[in-house]
Amino acid sequence: MKRKMIGITAGYVSGLFFVSFFTDIWKLIFPIIAFLIYIVVGKLNKFSLNDFAIVSMSFAVAFATGELYTHYVYNDIISYDNKTGSFSGTVSDYDVYDNDKARYIIKGKINGQRTAKIYFYSNELNAEYGDRINIESCTFEKISGDYLFDSENYYKPDRIFLSAEKADGITVDKLSSHKIKNFLMDYREKIISDFRITLGDDCGGFLSGMVFGEKRFLDGRIKNSLYRTGIGHIMAVSGLHISVMAMFVMYLLKRLRLNKFVSFGIVNIFMLFMVIMANTPVSAVRAMIMFDTAYSAGLFRRKNDTFNSLAVAVLIMCIVNPYIIYSQGFLLSVVGTFGTGVFAPYMVKNLSTKTFRKRIVRDFLAMVSASVAIMPLSMLYFEEVSVISPLTNIIIVPLCTVCMVIGMIYTLTGGFLPVLQITGGIIKIVLFVSEKISEYDFSYILCGNDFTAKLAFICVTAVVMVRISTGNRKYISFATALSFIVTCIGTEIHGNASTDKFRVAVVGKGDTASVVVSYNKSNYVIDLGGYRNPRYVNKYLSENNTDNVEYIVLHKNVQSLYLSYRNELDSAEIGKWMTYGNVSPCGDNNAILFSDDGYEIKSADYSITFSDEILRIIYKNSEMTFVSVKSDVPENRGLTVFYGRITKDTDMQCDGKSIYLDDKENVDYNYSGMNNFEVEINADGLFRISDMY
Repeated sequence: MKRKMIGITAGYVSGLFFVSFFTDIWKLIFPIIAFLIYIVVGKLNKFSLNDFAIVSMSFAVAFATGELYTHYVYNDIISYDNKTGSFSGTVSDYDVYDNDKARYIIKGKINGQRTAKIYFYSNELNAEYGDRINIESCTFEKISGDYLFDSENYYKPDRIFLSAEKADGITVDKLSSHKIKNFLMDYREKIISDFRITLGDDCGGFLSGMVFGEKRFLDGRIKNSLYRTGIGHIMAVSGLHISVMAMFVMYLLKRLRLNKFVSFGIVNIFMLFMVIMANTPVSAVRAMIMFDTAYSAGLFRRKNDTFNSLAVAVLIMCIVNPYIIYSQGFLLSVVGTFGTGVFAPYMVKNLSTKTFRKRIVRDFLAMVSASVAIMPLSMLYFEEVSVISPLTNIIIVPLCTVCMVIGMIYTLTGGFLPVLQITGGIIKIVLFVSEKISEYDFSYILCGNDFTAKLAFICVTAVVMVRISTGNRKYISFATALSFIVTCIGTEIHGNASTDKFRVAVVGKGDTASVVVSYNKSNYVIDLGGYRNPRYVNKYLSENNTDNVEYIVLHKNVQSLYLSYRNELDSAEIGKWMTYGNVSPCGDNNAILFSDDGYEIKSADYSITFSDEILRIIYKNSEMTFVSVKSDVPENRGLTVFYGRITKDTDMQCDGKSIYLDDKENVDYNYSGMNNFEVEINADGLFRISDMY
């Protein structure tokens, strides 16, 4: 094994992966299988006994580190779950929202003893980075996700395991201990404000995303079109941003003829400032370590390449934080860098670039290789994946890069150079083209379920095996192209596989819900109340590769929910709107209005009716009923879902055919406090209930 650093990193990452994502007997079985595969690969590549020992030792150290960290740190901290106590610590991160609410990440001590980082959502406290927040009394709760957002795995890489709820006695001590960071973040907000004032909200929001990775000012429709076009990655501060920053500063320093070691230090200061202003994303930290590794190798006259630099960066970050293996940003950044900087150059190494046409072909094939490398993770983490990204990355990304460079020059010079207007026209072209491309279904794949990711992983594994067994670029190229085709076709087939089944999904938060009825490519959405329901519906439709809705029926909060559904389902084809009341929602004269008498939607095999506050869904000989806990319970009913807030006077119908969306204390019933589930209804009255998270 010529590159021992790569072997050590591969062993260490594998150890963290297996100890983190597998439990019980699988934690032993899968490492054994992986080890046997490694032996075969090692034999094919003529690894020495010393090589096997190094990688195996690295794997064992990582496995033990992950196990010990979980036992002595993670388990110890979450032992405070559902316990009352105090907390005092300094603000390490915060976000302020429009409704005078704020989210704080506080690093301090529980009851003055156990060091921990917690999540705290409260009224805005006017606290900045480094200020101390004291909570006299609160209930600690283990952070757990739901169907809409996996908050547990989102915060876990940052080692945030608890949230503070029901807090009392909150005080803030203004310590002013993080003056540099607060100054940089204030400067960042000032520059973002300049972008938006000069270029407008859309263009300024996009430039803010490209320079700082800040996407909160970007309209949801525009953001969606950028990702469908395949250029959304330009808004993640990573290697491209760090490289542009470093090269610009190095060019200036070279003109000043400074010592190369002094220049190296100054470049690092500017890169550090850039990383801080981007709010320290793992992709930027990884890029900074890689740049330092590559640059320092040149200083000391040692050879280095992208693969080795990537291995060093990954190893350092995994040693510092064993739970970084849970980070989506980290994994996407690593795999994306590998695809762009290692796999793609390897695949196109022998292709000619003598003519312009050959250079274009070479660049296109390089982009295809990079896209294939990152596709499994993209399919796992995102609801849509662009299939035209190789082409758009060649044509559109260079335009974005020009705008990003101008934005960074503006940032570095404190706005002294009036260069922002140059970017306005370019960004308008990029946004226009992206929006037009995203309107075509062929530009992206819907892949919100695990099947597509698993299929992509299998295909990539096949490509890796071809590489190991043959090493022939032609065979690898063929396997790569075939894998891409199989993934696309397999995703489409899987999306159509369940269309002949009658399914009723209940999605939402707490005691509210939206009901999604699906059968033979027809989808009906009935909203029973809940301001966040449109987001749940959008996620469910995406997971099921669906972008068309026959009816959307709104029972409550018609005006606000109409706008919310319009925004969330902006890319879906909506047939008809049916709303309660005598006023069309937001002037939509095509909406069908219904009153207290209810409504009926009929088909040959099924019907959806609403009357007397009861929603009935009948499929052949089966019936599913939705009843408010405040309404009278019908005598003859099939499977019944009770929605609404349960009180102590609620008569619980625990008869084996009842599901309650709200929880009630001291009720020993499996289907109490349930939401986000799917019911597959059989024509003979049989129901199969499955959780969706």
